[in-house]
Amino acid sequence: MGYGAFMNVVNNRSEPILLFITDVECMYDNGDEGSNLSLFNNAKVAGTSSLPPSGTQYIEAKASGSCAFNDSAFTVKIEDSSTQNIIGHVAFDDPGQNWTYKNDNEDVIDVYCNNSGAQARITVTVEAT
Repeated sequence: MGYGAFMNVVNNRSEPILLFITDVECMYDNGDEGSNLSLFNNAKVAGTSSLPPSGTQYIEAKASGSCAFNDSAFTVKIEDSSTQNIIGHVAFDDPGQNWTYKNDNEDVIDVYCNNSGAQARITVTVEAT
């Protein structure tokens, strides 16, 4: 088992956003080890709300078997629901018990990533524009 994180996405805009998970490498999913990254894929988040609606969703890196020597990674793509215009991408990477990220739109997307606990805490917030 790899390093996990409790994750949520917050939409502070009045309009809905769409989320897509892309570029997935070495991640548990669909309930394996309690991880459900797919919750955030093809998901619509209403204005001024979050996903999950309350709390967080556990996600976990797969750091064993064929992934023992590979980083775990995924990207969150965020779109405007009405226009399908891309708001931005946040690419997450876990090279080993330390989630890092690259955010291509820091003016609109805020990322909180805390690796200090037994499980990391990740919050992606789309700010009102």
